[in-house]
Order: sequence, then C-alpha cells, then structure tokens
Amino acid sequence: MYKTIVVACDGTGPGEAALHQGGELAKLCKADLHVLGIVVTAGGLLLDPAILPVDLLATERQILQTALADAVRDLGRRGIKASTSIRDGDPAREIVTYVKDIKADLAIVGHSERGPWARWFEGSVGASLLDTLPCSLLVAIDGAPRS
Repeated sequence: MYKTIVVACDGTGPGEAALHQGGELAKLCKADLHVLGIVVTAGGLLLDPAILPVDLLATERQILQTALADAVRDLGRRGIKASTSIRDGDPAREIVTYVKDIKADLAIVGHSERGPWARWFEGSVGASLLDTLPCSLLVAIDGAPRS
C-alpha cells in the first residue's frame, strides 16, 4: 500500500499521535519511515533578530533533535526502523519539499486544536498541505480528552 511514509513530528501530543500512527502503518505496510522535524524560521516576528535571538533557534533545534532521537529509540523498541531529518523554515513548505525529495506516498501530521483567530493569524499547516502535497495526507488526532 504505502512504500515511503513521512511523519512531521515536533514532540508535542499531536506530533506523538502522528508518530504512533505512522509507525504502525510503516510496520503494517513494511514501508520506509522518515521522521521530519522543522525548526520554524518563517513568520513575522521570527524574521527580526532583535526580537528572536539566533541562540533561541539553536535551542529549539537541540530540543527537536532530542525529541526525534527519543522517538526513533521508542520506534526501535517496537521493531520499527526510522530515519530522521530536521529542516528550517515554514512547516508546510518544508514538509512538501521533503515529501517530493524522497518521493513519499504518505505524509502524516498531527492536529492541534487552535481557535479561529490563531488559524487566521498563523495559517493552517494542514490546509496548506491539502493544496500542495503530491501524496496522500493523514491527519492524526491526539487521543487526549478535548474540552
């Protein structure tokens, strides 16, 4: 069914849900699993070094590297092999580029519940992916209770 799966993961609950589903699908389909982390460097305030110091981005990268290493270790305990990659930029754009680079046939992202103002101001990664992704998209929902 699927041969190459990309999971966008950031170490949060929704990212963990995406990773869990991606791992299970990769195991079931005997697919290559790629775990992609993105250090967000796009957006209004992020572009101004006076507001966001460079070492904050380095710290974010380190946190993401640790989260991805932990994720791959956990997948390995379940008998699932995965490779990781970290990219800098706009999440939707980086996911699409990575999917195209490795010719993935499925991308998985987690759903984070945000209000309409946040979606309007920040945009929706999922909506952007629907318009530009060259493969199937699975949106995983965190199993945590919703308010």
